[in-house]
Amino acid sequence: MKAYWCPIIVASAIMTVALPAMAEKRKFFLKSGDRVCFYGDSITEQRFYPTDVETYVLTRFPNMRVRFMDSGVGGDRVTGGWAGPINLRLRRDVFPFKPNVVTIMLGMNDAGYQPLNPRLFSIYRQGYEHIINSLQRHLPGVRIVLLETSPYDDVTHKLKFPGGYNSVLIHYNQFVDHLAKRHHLLCVNFNKPLVKVLKLAWRIKPKLARQIIPGRIHPSVAGQLVMAQALLKAWGAPSIVSTVAINGAVAKLINVANAQVSDLKRQPGVLSWTQRDDSLPMPVIGLHENWPLFPPWNIFLPPQPNPKFTNSVAALVNKLSGFTHELDREMLTVKGLPAPDYKLLIDGQRVADFSSKDLADGINLSNYFTPMLRQAYHVSNIVWEQTQIRFVAWHGVQTTMQNFNFNWSPPTLNLPVTTENDVAEARSVSKVVRAMNRLQDAVIAQEYVANQPKLHHYALVAIGR
Repeated sequence: MKAYWCPIIVASAIMTVALPAMAEKRKFFLKSGDRVCFYGDSITEQRFYPTDVETYVLTRFPNMRVRFMDSGVGGDRVTGGWAGPINLRLRRDVFPFKPNVVTIMLGMNDAGYQPLNPRLFSIYRQGYEHIINSLQRHLPGVRIVLLETSPYDDVTHKLKFPGGYNSVLIHYNQFVDHLAKRHHLLCVNFNKPLVKVLKLAWRIKPKLARQIIPGRIHPSVAGQLVMAQALLKAWGAPSIVSTVAINGAVAKLINVANAQVSDLKRQPGVLSWTQRDDSLPMPVIGLHENWPLFPPWNIFLPPQPNPKFTNSVAALVNKLSGFTHELDREMLTVKGLPAPDYKLLIDGQRVADFSSKDLADGINLSNYFTPMLRQAYHVSNIVWEQTQIRFVAWHGVQTTMQNFNFNWSPPTLNLPVTTENDVAEARSVSKVVRAMNRLQDAVIAQEYVANQPKLHHYALVAIGR
């Protein structure tokens, strides 16, 4: 098989070959009209796993309207942090958005980067309860999802104390799981699957393994893909983008799912058809780009994906986690082709060359830089642009300015002000934030134009013809 970019082969010994039938039948957790807030500390502030989830929803469910907001702040604990105490954080950064879905990931900072401290753990327990009670009181009917905090890397580095800090985080996560059961909430483990990938990577590629969580605390864009995968699976995300199976010998459809196929023709050495999928493949951010650990505030567009470049860390994580196999299956199967080898053209673009056996076994087009994937990356870029607009308006202007003087805030929050200057300053900042929010709304509208699947022309041409 000759490809015109470097495909990521995701089958591995750690994955099952077939997905359980029930996985595809589960109803997806989100629905049109939902408003989702990701709440947490600096790991959420990186915006990688939230952006992965948002991009997946936009590409897999093009007609589902869901609004997302990231309210992660570096250094935060259950009691709050530099951006304000917890009650201010909730009043300013969650409640005005009126979300009906809130995910919470806190704990990395709460445990104090030390052996288990009963005093800190008691604060965590009480503070987490307070957050849940506040959300349920102010947002009736809200669906709260508790996220067990991602790991501290004790796999590729020496332990700082007996047992290591991640064992402390696991203790905290066990409390989060218990809390979720007690409140009848969904709980998702981010720690275990990422540790599993770390251990597998450490055995085979130790230099790359250390780049999955650089600095031991903040997962890279590749590491956060594993976290997004865990959340999406817990939400019942379907693996299928589309499925098309063709009998090439007689130009007849065998099976079609999540796609429409027409104009199927067989000519000497050529099998052609038109196809419109109901979804787009998932554009994995960081797979064909180099991303910084904390993207700069003044960069509104992400690095552009390069079909000729594959990030080695992201490729390794993709392979070991089985992301593509579990959540991104754009399957094409063509049986009965007479020639030994074929080139696949989509809209006249040569995607890759395959043997007739490859095609008969089935190929996953999401592993190739097709016109559909290019479109999906365009959607991903727009998602990042609107996320950055929100981040600069809220984090860079509103939150940062309020940090200088906690006595003022936008008037809608009903917090006290002390001087006329405070009032004037608050109103000025509010105008800036409102203007940027309107800009964000306009960019979000573009997402629902860019994510609509298009009709494409496919052709399998016998090589040597």
